[in-house]
Amino acid sequence: MIDPVEQGSIERVIHVEAPPHVVYEVLSRPEHLRRWWPDDQRFEPVVGARGELMWRNTVIAGSGTVALAVVDADPPRRICYRSSSPEYGGRPPLLVAFALVPERGGTRVHLTQTAFLTDGAPSAA
Repeated sequence: MIDPVEQGSIERVIHVEAPPHVVYEVLSRPEHLRRWWPDDQRFEPVVGARGELMWRNTVIAGSGTVALAVVDADPPRRICYRSSSPEYGGRPPLLVAFALVPERGGTRVHLTQTAFLTDGAPSAA
């Protein structure tokens, strides 16, 4: 089995039928994130903010928590998070970046998720 964390990065580009400021809010505000990403979270969407993402697993009656740091925020153009967890088994932290560009009455969303293997950057933990 190939470990996806060792692969480097994943990139996706989609078009969303909403203006960039609305998309940015959905990608950066905890009250919106819980509708599509973690079950709960605690952080402010400003550069340098640290917090947590929490998931519940109803199948095994467990939960998980991931440390989060906001490493870039430029409303409504981009938001970038770094996350790490002891549950990753010593794997490097992940960087999740959303770049937003207005286009055709909506927004082009460019998602990049990257595992940092040796960059020396500080983790969210």
